[in-house]
Amino acid sequence: MGREAIPAEIRRAVLVEAGHRCAIPRCGETELDVHHIVPWETCQKHEYSNLIALCVICHRRAHKGDIDRKSLFQYKAALASNAGPMARIGFDSPVIEIRRRISEVSEGYKFEFDFPDFPGPAQRVVSKNIEAWGNELLVHFRSSSFLEDEAEADLVGGDVEALSRLPHRLTGGYRVVRNDSGVISLEYKLHYFYSGAAHGGIETRVQNFLVNPFRPITVIDLLADGKSIEDLAGLIRGKLRATGYYDEEWMMGGTKPTEENYSRFLICNYGIEFVFEEYQIASYADGRQSLFLDFYQLKEVCDVDLLDRLQDHDNYDW
Repeated sequence: MGREAIPAEIRRAVLVEAGHRCAIPRCGETELDVHHIVPWETCQKHEYSNLIALCVICHRRAHKGDIDRKSLFQYKAALASNAGPMARIGFDSPVIEIRRRISEVSEGYKFEFDFPDFPGPAQRVVSKNIEAWGNELLVHFRSSSFLEDEAEADLVGGDVEALSRLPHRLTGGYRVVRNDSGVISLEYKLHYFYSGAAHGGIETRVQNFLVNPFRPITVIDLLADGKSIEDLAGLIRGKLRATGYYDEEWMMGGTKPTEENYSRFLICNYGIEFVFEEYQIASYADGRQSLFLDFYQLKEVCDVDLLDRLQDHDNYDW
């Protein structure tokens, strides 16, 4: 089995957890690797609870056995505790009402990205992870703020010097789908416009987290052992087909069994809503589509223990 890259949201969470410094106390190095405590060859999974940020030297020591697994798990637990670096970490962005905002304006672009500042130690870890994601978007947006050559300018019908003076714009806004002692789930809408484009666009992103112990939740995390994206795709295709609304060829094309096609999901109190962008399974005029499956329906392909943790036990019992 080939080794796939660590999902960006999990890698980000591991680095943020450690304050972007080596997790070994008093090391403090900032050139970091993400290390599997139980080796990849054994676990074959990228699980947040099994990953820790180590500098190059400490990473080498861990592989040699100079730092054993028990110690690494203890260092990981210390990072996750209220006494860890995340309890003391601050924000660089100013407060905007009950939100914070990453904002930057230059000659070439305007960028505004709002994110929630949740109270409580565990919830602040979520906020800091979302801030880190927003800064990643800003870095990417800066790099694309100017057309690079005349050939690129020709594609959008103008000269590069004139078009480079037109600002790019990106605005990121969110809604909190769920925020309780167990789960935080947010939906983001990224509104963007690039210089020379005929019109702007909207992209949906999601952020899902278990609160205590903290860890991000990806679509791969949802799957039961022995189940795959193909199994989830089969379940969702069957439910979409049963509505009688979707063109079969269009729907099948937009629900191919890839992580990207099923990465947009929202954890609600009673189940999970899978979101499909415009054009993905229906026409642009039909708009964005979604499919809600309650936790009981998801037991067919999803990890039952995780579903039990995701459900709102005060209001739902399967």
